[in-house]
Amino acid sequence: MRFRTRAMIMAAFAGPAIAALLMTGAGPANAAVTTPTAHASSTWVPGPGCNPYHLERWDFRGKNVVVAYFDGGTYYYDVTFNQYGSCLSGTLTDTYYPGTASGPLYGTVVRNHVSFSFAYPPGSAQGTRYYDGYVNYWGQVSGTWWDSGDHSSGTWRLGYPVRSACPTWNPWWGFGQWGAGCPVPFPYWWWY
Repeated sequence: MRFRTRAMIMAAFAGPAIAALLMTGAGPANAAVTTPTAHASSTWVPGPGCNPYHLERWDFRGKNVVVAYFDGGTYYYDVTFNQYGSCLSGTLTDTYYPGTASGPLYGTVVRNHVSFSFAYPPGSAQGTRYYDGYVNYWGQVSGTWWDSGDHSSGTWRLGYPVRSACPTWNPWWGFGQWGAGCPVPFPYWWWY
């Protein structure tokens, strides 16, 4: 259907819809008091600076391992990522912390760049740990980390590569630097 025809059909429906909003008082001027409802899913909370509708190149969702290098030692942290567009969330577990520290992480994924943070319990020497990294052509992720508390820093990588957000039959949707990628989660998951 041509754009002009679709526009005319939509214009025919828009008039009655706007009139119905005005007649029922459901528009922006309605002063009815409403109570906020709880979010249906507690697995995802948007972090600052992310967009759940942004098209992305990489899909971080699932279990992985953060391998951190510090002062000649290697440390392994279990991590589970959730991703909606450029919004990254999940959980990280630090078994090296006395009594095991486990909690939420929040961050962003934009093209080949990833950043997320994990807050240690109040009073810990680490404070908040920040991870910043890049994804290479093969989906391997690596970068640097630093703590806000004791100002420690080092390098890190993910134990397993992340997968492409786009299936092989449609490598990148969109054009230019702001639109190259696919929605995460990909709506046609059965094509993988």
